[in-house]
Amino acid sequence: MGNSFQLISVGFSITNILLALILGFYCKKENFIHGCIWWSVGFLLFGLGLLMPMLAEPHTLSAFTNAGTNLFFVMGILSIYNANMQFFGKHSPLQNILLFLIVYLFASFLLIALDLSLIHWAVSSLSISIISGLNGRVMLSCEEQTPHKLSRFIFMIFILFALFFFGNSVLLFLSSAGISQINLATARMSTGSIIVACSWLWTLGFILCIEDRAKRTTDGVREIYDLTINTIPDAVLITRLRDGCIVKVNEGYVKLTGYTEKESLGKTTLELNLWENPVDRQNLVILITDCGSIENKDYVFCRKNGRPLTGLLSARSITLYGEEHLLSVVRDITSRKKMEEKLRENEEKYRFLTENSSDVIWHINKSYRIDYISPADEKIRGFKREEVFGQTIWNIFKPEGVKLIREKIEHHHHVEKVGDNTNITRFEIEQQCKDGGWIWTEITAAPHYDNQGNLIGYHGISRDISEQKLLLEQLQRQATIDELTQVSNRAHFMTLAEKEIQRAKRYHHPVSLIIFDFDGLKGINDTYGHLAGDRALATFAKIVSTLIREVDILGRFGGDEFLLLLPETEIHDAKHVLDRIQNVSSASPIVFQGEKFNISISAGVAGLQEWTDSLNDILNRADIDLYNHKNLNCGHA
Repeated sequence: MGNSFQLISVGFSITNILLALILGFYCKKENFIHGCIWWSVGFLLFGLGLLMPMLAEPHTLSAFTNAGTNLFFVMGILSIYNANMQFFGKHSPLQNILLFLIVYLFASFLLIALDLSLIHWAVSSLSISIISGLNGRVMLSCEEQTPHKLSRFIFMIFILFALFFFGNSVLLFLSSAGISQINLATARMSTGSIIVACSWLWTLGFILCIEDRAKRTTDGVREIYDLTINTIPDAVLITRLRDGCIVKVNEGYVKLTGYTEKESLGKTTLELNLWENPVDRQNLVILITDCGSIENKDYVFCRKNGRPLTGLLSARSITLYGEEHLLSVVRDITSRKKMEEKLRENEEKYRFLTENSSDVIWHINKSYRIDYISPADEKIRGFKREEVFGQTIWNIFKPEGVKLIREKIEHHHHVEKVGDNTNITRFEIEQQCKDGGWIWTEITAAPHYDNQGNLIGYHGISRDISEQKLLLEQLQRQATIDELTQVSNRAHFMTLAEKEIQRAKRYHHPVSLIIFDFDGLKGINDTYGHLAGDRALATFAKIVSTLIREVDILGRFGGDEFLLLLPETEIHDAKHVLDRIQNVSSASPIVFQGEKFNISISAGVAGLQEWTDSLNDILNRADIDLYNHKNLNCGHA
């Protein structure tokens, strides 16, 4: 009888240990779902508890085996309770479990020390009953996380387990009180049978819970996966690597290609004519085979309507159903490609214009350093690009030019503050050439902003206007300077004199006017020729120019008459000037073709008398004074 009991105990123990291993296998298969490993620990503890009775006689109550068996049973049901709490997302009761276990161990030690083994067994059975009831309550509170029938099934097992151990505790209490007798072998056998039977049923229930949790997780992942790929605006498709058969597409693929999911699944990409060039797919397979993945590679595909599209393809090799597949993401860059092509054409046009323009096209950064300049600069100023790049613009201009540019920059900053960012300025300035010379240029410049409206520099065009400037100066000189004498002509003199008289009247300053007239110019022309007469006029103009101040104005009035305006000069001072001119002229004979002759001049002087006087009034008085001297034949000669 003893051997049979021990064999049964070993069988019960092995059964529970196997159940623990089965549950452990399922836990590992499902990546150890939170808490489920504690089920395996609980069954393993049950198995160890069932192994303890083999160490004692079936009809005797050994304190050691009784304490060990009950401890393993209590720890086993506590492990299952902890597993249920964690698996169903409840607050982990680990601290309470440890506290309960400490109290139980203390009570067990006390009862064993008092030789109350039956009472200890009864207390252990009652503890197991209470914890089993708590497990049942957990199952009822988590019906939304498991199928209703499954949670009810496991709940009933826990309740039956709790009732059995509650009844067992009652019988043990009664037996310890001498009210009734209990057959120890029968009690141990029934306890082992109940534990093994419930363990089998729990294992079945817990495995179903794990499978249900895994299915729910898989369904959730699949739902998230479907939602994710359908949310992606790019085309996503999964194809078999060996033949390109389509097994999965998203909504982005449908919109991009025009093929519905039903039209695409089960067909190859070549059958749908998705590749404009089928060789591209062969090359793609080779790349994937060698590298495992590609990123952002351009391919040309065909839509359902036959229109081509350029796609940016990223692909990776994956294994599905034991076979190698290709996960591909295609982004439509047709519009971007067209824009890039248009931009490239515009860049080529711009480059052609800038590289071949006769004007200098340039760009400077915020530090006023040149970071681009067209080849025309070398033709105009002689500097190569590498000699100019990185140089500041201040080395190019004269000091007055630097001052002008700083004024322009300051003006731009001012108008920028009031919201005008489109300020374009034009001005003329001299630039230095490589040979040390200077050229006149017309500059058109504008500020350059980035997409955020931040100033990043200036760009513009410089045009060589040296010839125009020279021509303008020549025209200006022709319009204002007498060609023979190189002094102001009549019109220019009258303009300058009018301004000076207005200034004199405004500030109440004196001003005088001298009119000169050659005596005997006709005789010189007749005797020595007209070229001699021209030499006399030019020499006289040169003499006067050297004797007067820079503010004085000398002009040829016509024929042999000259006018000299002396600002801030009284009439008596003007006469001193006239005397000095007379003395130098009389002492400077004219030499022409080996002949010498002197010139004789008559002059009249007048000044500003009334603040209402005009230039003509002063000129008339000077003219009268001139002819008075001529008539008296005592002119200044």
